[in-house]
Amino acid sequence: MPPIRRRPRAPQQTPAEQHAEWLRLLAPDGPFLSVDVLTEAFPQGLDRLTDELRGRVRRAWDEVQEAPGELRSQWTELILGEVLGWQRRYRAEPDRSDGGRHPDFALLGPGARGENEQRLHCYLLPWDSDLTVSRADRPSAVEQAAARCRRDLVPLALVTNGRLWALVHARPGGPTSVGVFDADLWLEERALLSAFATLLAGRRVQIPETHTDGSSPSGSTASLFARTANAQGKLTEELGEQVRRAVELLVSEIARLDREARGHLLADVAERQVYKGALTVLMRMVFLLYAEEQRLLPGDDLYVDHYSVTRLFDQLADDWERYGEEIVDRRAAAWPRLLALFNGIHAGVEHPDLRIPAYGGSLFDTGRFEWLTRLKVTDRVVFQILDALLMLRGKGRRTATRISYKALDVEDIGHIYEGLLEFSCLKVAEPYVGLIGKHEPELPLRELEEQRSVGEEEFLAWLLDQTGATRRQLEKGMGASPKPEQLADLRAAADSDDELAARTAPFWGLLRTDLRDDPTIFPAGSVLFTQVGDRRRTGTHYTPRAMAETVVEHTLAPLVYAPGPADGAERETWRVKPADELLKLKIVDPAMGSGAFLVSACRYLADRIVEAWLRDGVPEEVRGAVDGDDSLDELRLFAKRRVAASCVYGVDRDDMAVELAKLSLWLETLAKNKPFSFLDHALRCGDSLVGLVSEEQLRAFHTDPVEGRQVNSRWVGKREGEATSIADRIEQVLAETTRLRKEIEAAPVLDPVDVQRKTEMLREAEEQTELLRLAADAVIAAAIAADRYPDLDDKRWVDGDAESKKLGWRAAYNHLVSRLSDEVAEILDEATYNFKKETQLRERVEDWLTGKRDTPIRPLHWALEFPEVMGDGGFDAVVGNPPFIGGQRLTGTLGTDVREYLVADVAGGKRGSADLCSYFLLRNLRLAPHGRTGIIATNTIAQGDTREVGLDQVTERGWTIYRAVKSQPWPGSANVHVSLVWAGHAGEKEKYVLGEDEVEVRGITPSLDARSRVTGKPFRLVANEGQAFQGSIVLGEGFILQPEEAHALIERDPKNKEVLFPYLNGKDLNSRPDSSPSRWVIDFGDLSEEQAREYREPFDIVQHAVKPFREQNKRKVYRDYWWQFAEKRPALQGAVSGLKNFFVLATVSSTALPVFVEAQIVVSHTCVVFPSDDFSVFSLLSSSVHGVWAAATGSTLKGDLRYTPSDIYETFPLASLGAGKKSVGEDLNLVRVKVMFERQIGLTKLYGLINSSTNHDSDIVLLRKMHIEMDKVVASAYGWDDLDLGHGHYETPRGLKWTVHPQVQVEILDRLLELNHARHRQEQEAGLRPGARKRRKAKPKPPRPIDAVTPVDGALFPPDGALF
Repeated sequence: MPPIRRRPRAPQQTPAEQHAEWLRLLAPDGPFLSVDVLTEAFPQGLDRLTDELRGRVRRAWDEVQEAPGELRSQWTELILGEVLGWQRRYRAEPDRSDGGRHPDFALLGPGARGENEQRLHCYLLPWDSDLTVSRADRPSAVEQAAARCRRDLVPLALVTNGRLWALVHARPGGPTSVGVFDADLWLEERALLSAFATLLAGRRVQIPETHTDGSSPSGSTASLFARTANAQGKLTEELGEQVRRAVELLVSEIARLDREARGHLLADVAERQVYKGALTVLMRMVFLLYAEEQRLLPGDDLYVDHYSVTRLFDQLADDWERYGEEIVDRRAAAWPRLLALFNGIHAGVEHPDLRIPAYGGSLFDTGRFEWLTRLKVTDRVVFQILDALLMLRGKGRRTATRISYKALDVEDIGHIYEGLLEFSCLKVAEPYVGLIGKHEPELPLRELEEQRSVGEEEFLAWLLDQTGATRRQLEKGMGASPKPEQLADLRAAADSDDELAARTAPFWGLLRTDLRDDPTIFPAGSVLFTQVGDRRRTGTHYTPRAMAETVVEHTLAPLVYAPGPADGAERETWRVKPADELLKLKIVDPAMGSGAFLVSACRYLADRIVEAWLRDGVPEEVRGAVDGDDSLDELRLFAKRRVAASCVYGVDRDDMAVELAKLSLWLETLAKNKPFSFLDHALRCGDSLVGLVSEEQLRAFHTDPVEGRQVNSRWVGKREGEATSIADRIEQVLAETTRLRKEIEAAPVLDPVDVQRKTEMLREAEEQTELLRLAADAVIAAAIAADRYPDLDDKRWVDGDAESKKLGWRAAYNHLVSRLSDEVAEILDEATYNFKKETQLRERVEDWLTGKRDTPIRPLHWALEFPEVMGDGGFDAVVGNPPFIGGQRLTGTLGTDVREYLVADVAGGKRGSADLCSYFLLRNLRLAPHGRTGIIATNTIAQGDTREVGLDQVTERGWTIYRAVKSQPWPGSANVHVSLVWAGHAGEKEKYVLGEDEVEVRGITPSLDARSRVTGKPFRLVANEGQAFQGSIVLGEGFILQPEEAHALIERDPKNKEVLFPYLNGKDLNSRPDSSPSRWVIDFGDLSEEQAREYREPFDIVQHAVKPFREQNKRKVYRDYWWQFAEKRPALQGAVSGLKNFFVLATVSSTALPVFVEAQIVVSHTCVVFPSDDFSVFSLLSSSVHGVWAAATGSTLKGDLRYTPSDIYETFPLASLGAGKKSVGEDLNLVRVKVMFERQIGLTKLYGLINSSTNHDSDIVLLRKMHIEMDKVVASAYGWDDLDLGHGHYETPRGLKWTVHPQVQVEILDRLLELNHARHRQEQEAGLRPGARKRRKAKPKPPRPIDAVTPVDGALFPPDGALF
């Protein structure tokens, strides 16, 4: 008998493949669950249902379809009770007291305190009910369920009609995720039923999202959604990196084809055009992938098999598997197919078997990059590009995951491409190579050879700097040699140039590979895709959707509701304005990037318009436009297209950012069989901060119209009101341009003819304003050139004080603009126009706008770009996330000339080291003089110079800060803390809201604090002088020793102990369990050089390690006295003399709490010293009273408090604790020291536990109680026994803290400021002035104990001369 042949077993699916499969079959809407999270949660795969249970489900399904009316309830109970395991005792009646759709029951689960909590809402609908279809008069069932989830803070819902089972996930401020399981497919696709039973099993749905101690997420279903949302940023980062590599591959292929054509292919194509063309191809592909998944393109076989990008990838993958990569690399059939599809999308296809409407738009315009049609890109390259767009293959992934574009937000796609804006292309005449490392640089091969010839260690050091790779990576790469097959790859990458291959071989291990795994070698004549800028360095960061939506909502809500927030109305009484009024609103983002804020504004305003239509009746023209389909989705889409066409505007200085913003809005407003929304008139390229804002500036040919009328009489006439030919020309052009642009906005886009008509009108408008743009450029060029104007006789203003600089800059500017005015006037006058003079003027203006930059600034003249808006009172709202550039980096990033222009024109002459966000904020006021603005800014906007330049001037100009979040961590990859600020002309009854927890306050100050009863700033108090000192500034790492080095020096010569001391810095103070110094320092004090030399070894160390460094310093005293500390703090030394211990706190920390330390140490400048051993001082400094004051008067660094003694301590009105009260501080110190020692943690980690709302350990609870007792003692010392401190865990600008109630914090600040002002007045009346003691250089005295002070004014004000 012949042996039985066993059929080969199909390879078993991995868990990741299993999850990817059922997700593909489910095709959920919104950001559902990710494969990564599912694989981590279910590493063994989905739960398995028994064959018996599956059989029962099969039989029950067959039966219920025959008699749904009679059997539906039994069928539903089978699924809920037996498949999912939802016990009836955990199903509770919901609250039905309000209107709207209610769940049939709520599924309960155990809560943190033992009581049951709602975990999921369940809706049981009639058999034939629609789950996802909305109507004009009501949202769909899943939308209503999502709204209830958000309202009740229950993140999950299950909505079913018996056949369809929709799992809904929705949280406040987040998107809705919906996965609809079809029971008819459960038996056919077993994975779908398993996934349904796994996700909705009672044991997963009913448990809390986090473990009982709150330390980590649980395995609950709600937690899986939360983890997916948290990982979304990582997913987009990975996809963004793959897209970058895809663009790099396409550029590399273009360069190869150009080299084969001996440079003829790209001879007339500029470098930037190559970059833009390649990036546009990728943008087109992503758009098509998104549109195909949304079923917005044809779904018939002809399109799918012969045009679809998604199917093209699958076909190429099959060819790769069948024929191998060599065959695929020889063919070039996919590229012309893509080009044909691009052309079909732009121009449309009319064929008996296929119809694609003409979508138009610049994205698919084949005329923009005609040279792309001359390429013969191989199928292998097309496949690798599509693979990068469709399959996630990040590091650490065992299995590639297919990407669902349906699950990506429009903002995610914008984020993916925004990272590419810092790249461009570069044509090179010599060979280059691409290296490994964080920076992945492209460098000339010659440069590598030169650096390698210097020496191995020097080469390694150079590579560390250039690549950002680790030393280990580079050492491994430098030691690697290519194998024979790798040498062949080298030769192929080098265009079969043996010499070039041989030159690159020594660097084999340092070369990175492209998507084809080929080494990145760029022969001479190549085009490189390389990083040419750093948007993060210039402060540009992608804004997450939730944050953009928050800013937009609170900016627009006061404008769209009446009554509404501007009237102080309660939320349930808000009434949206009529749709016609809403469609007149004008909203702009002056630094739009990929358009996240514009998309949010489009959504928000469209939803309000639909709300108005549903209340007032849908207009007939709207019904006609949606072909009678009055579903809510169709109405929303139509409203979004109307809003995009006439309500939202944006500007960015990067031309490809403008294209990205268009892409984002096109994706958001894409309608089947409708052209792209026309956006060219609304999204413009230019520098938002540099340019003319008003028509008056243009008419006066000056940034200051009043001064311009005096300087440029030819433009405005010698007498007020006198007309000139130039004035007439300006009026005529602006009127005609405004008319054309209003027509563009008003006309709907229903077919390609509408798009073409709008394009022609915009072209006409731009031609009308061409010469006026030149005139406006000249006005700005003169302002930019004023800083470096060389012909002034008196240049003293350049180095003078602020007022001198302001006057000097203005004089230089007036001189230049006056010189230009006559030339420009001749060009604008048709009678005197001369083309040669126009050309010469353009060259000069461009030169002035360029300055020392590589390319000229591109001013954005708001009065010319948007005359229909600026000529009608300006915008109604300005939103955005301006670039994060600190004041100290501003000049280096923008240039001195632009910085001076911003100070003079935007900031009104107000100088200061202000961050860029303050200038954007001031510009926003000019753009929307009667409107509202909402921005995200660095948290320094409320601090120091940035506040003085920005928010101080906002309030001085009559604006109101009506809402703010002072500080919160940035949720993205940028390592910053941000503020959210909303300003406008608030209504009389409008409520002021502060913080993430939305506390209602009296008002909001420019410091983004609650407005107190007391106005003004705190004064420095004489009584507090000389009691808080910054530690010593060493200035030279060579002073610092490791403990073993110091002990060895002392052992060799005990005399060295006189100049060697433990060295305490802020890090040691807050991180070590005993807060002790981890290093030592050489301190010669004020010894002369001759005296210092007596300590031979320490002196030799300093001479060798410090002197060369200090000799480079600009300050003479630091160079001359190089063996001494830069700042020795003699006053501090005198104050601590005789003390065995004193108190120290870290200058920058999250705690700002004092520590009791031994005196025989040197304290670093990263600490503040309080020269006292009295625990009354400790109690006061450790109290919430002092902490609240420090937070309000200090500044921050990356979210931590920066403790500046002059700003915080010297203004702090001290209190006497009274006899016997100091023990509370001693007790706290003893317990704290014990807990830190037992846990082996430092102060920062200890207070991290105290501030954690989930930690209930007995020692932590004890410390909280001791802080409460201490705060009561301190409050009583101030006479504030009436205050109910209300201790608890509250959100603060520095995160969650255990502290007093936020409202109590405001009251404490009010009382302290009142006290500060009262004491200051008394000191003035007594003839005391801050700093007098310092000027007299009196010898510091150690402070007396607080209890020893004889107080006045009810024990609140120490007498003259008292220090505490």
